[in-house]
Amino acid sequence: MEMYKMAMVNLLPTPAKSHYVFNLRDFSRIILGVCLIKKEQVESKKVMVRLWVHEVMRVFYDRLIDDSDRLWIFKAVQGLVKEHFKESFEGVFEHLADEGKVKEENLRSLMFGDYMNPEAEPDERVYEEVKSLDDFYVVVEQCLEEYNNTHKTRMNLVIFRYVLEHLSRICRILRQPGGNALLVGVGGSGRQSLTRLATAMAGYNLFQPEISKNYGKNEWREDIKNLLKTVGGVGKATVFLITDTQIKEESFLEDIDSLLNTGEVPNLFATDEKAEIMEAVRPVAQAGDKNADFSPLALFSFFVNRCRENLHIMIAFSPIGDAFRNRLRQFPSLINCCTIDWFQPWPEDALERVANKFLEDADIEDQEKVESVHMCKYFHQSTRILSERFLEELGRHNYVTPTSYLELIYAFKNLLQKKQDEIMKAKRRYIVGLEKLAFASSQVADMQKELEELQPQLVVSAAENSKMMVIIEKESGEVEETSKKVKADEAVANEQAAEAQALKDECENELAEALPALEAALSALNTLKTADIVIVKSMKNPPSGVKVVMAAVCIMKDIKPDKINDPDKPGSKIIDYWGPL
Repeated sequence: MEMYKMAMVNLLPTPAKSHYVFNLRDFSRIILGVCLIKKEQVESKKVMVRLWVHEVMRVFYDRLIDDSDRLWIFKAVQGLVKEHFKESFEGVFEHLADEGKVKEENLRSLMFGDYMNPEAEPDERVYEEVKSLDDFYVVVEQCLEEYNNTHKTRMNLVIFRYVLEHLSRICRILRQPGGNALLVGVGGSGRQSLTRLATAMAGYNLFQPEISKNYGKNEWREDIKNLLKTVGGVGKATVFLITDTQIKEESFLEDIDSLLNTGEVPNLFATDEKAEIMEAVRPVAQAGDKNADFSPLALFSFFVNRCRENLHIMIAFSPIGDAFRNRLRQFPSLINCCTIDWFQPWPEDALERVANKFLEDADIEDQEKVESVHMCKYFHQSTRILSERFLEELGRHNYVTPTSYLELIYAFKNLLQKKQDEIMKAKRRYIVGLEKLAFASSQVADMQKELEELQPQLVVSAAENSKMMVIIEKESGEVEETSKKVKADEAVANEQAAEAQALKDECENELAEALPALEAALSALNTLKTADIVIVKSMKNPPSGVKVVMAAVCIMKDIKPDKINDPDKPGSKIIDYWGPL
């Protein structure tokens, strides 16, 4: 109670710290956290003191954003331990002390949880102190591997101390009945991934609305109905995870505010749906006593209480911008009904572990890999320091997020791979070029050897060529003379060809003149009749024109004429073509 009163006085809300609001619910969360442990796990008074310090740190310390505020809490806890528990702070935390003195950094390793025995059933797990971070690391690695084997969407998480701290805080919230959390951090800090992993480790269901383009108030209400029927009607513990980017309408936050405050959303269920819900929870409410009678109001109240116990609302917000501060002011239940976990920038060991993880498959020497990790870490930390200076001097924010650090590592890996590929490509080209040169050199050597072997033959061939040139020169003279004769013959032949062409032209001209007569004769021939031929045959002494025609026909048909006495010249013979016809 004194710690609560001191926080009320010293940790006052400001515009930048609007979530520095405390009430008796925070006090009750400390008491509830202390009550999570069982008598068997409290081995000594020191364990109880460490548990109290742990719960105070989770309720008050985890929401602080300033180093000065966190240091104040640390000193206040130191004073209260000594004043009320009459114990030395170094003695209580001697297993965490560094050189005999406990520092604020050492309390990062103070963790309590029920996750060290993941094989046990959820009801059989015990809330105990984590005595070895290495054992916790092994447990988380096993749970992460099991999650990736049983879920379609794999999580490529790097487990380091920062992850263990926030994972332990979320598991503690899920352990409490009706425990809700407001996870505040920039993008890439691991709010959603750690919530999914913690939910799987606790054995709970996870529900996260799938926001689409057409997702609106009706779809949101249907999702809330189904969610409440699962946690209140079926009794299955469920984690409701929602981020600020999924809140399309501010009315969504009104419903979440109601769920945090009362466990229900007013006027969500219709009358018939309420009746169906009351019948579903009646057997559980009667708890085996069938004669017990419950009014509808009592049954629905039982349903609402069951929803509050089994529903764990995890709200992931980003502190960037004014929306976060405005929403906290408009919906106070986000602070009053939630345990706040403020995700601080990754510490140096986290940056180094992440860089080592993502650069472990890089094809570089070990020393170069170590230097590359330091380089990435330096870039990130120096940029963050410059951003803080930028804010102080100019009043403008430049957010350096874990996502930007991962993008830096990926950019370095991609650039490294690109340059290595270019170098290997050039190297292969040089190797191929050298192989070609070596091959060409061997070919030149072989040809040089062949030339040396062929040298005697070249001498013989040269002598033969000389002789052949003499013969060719001699024959060239003879060919020249023959060529002259051929040219003379060619001139004569050309002259004869010209004469033949002229004769041909003359014949064609005469033929052109004779063709009309031929065509006329053919036309006249077509007019002949059988009677005309009979008349010609009956002529003993036909006219001279007829004889001339018949003589021409006989000559064409190669019919030999007869020789008869010339009637005009007795004693002489003449050729007669009429007789053979």
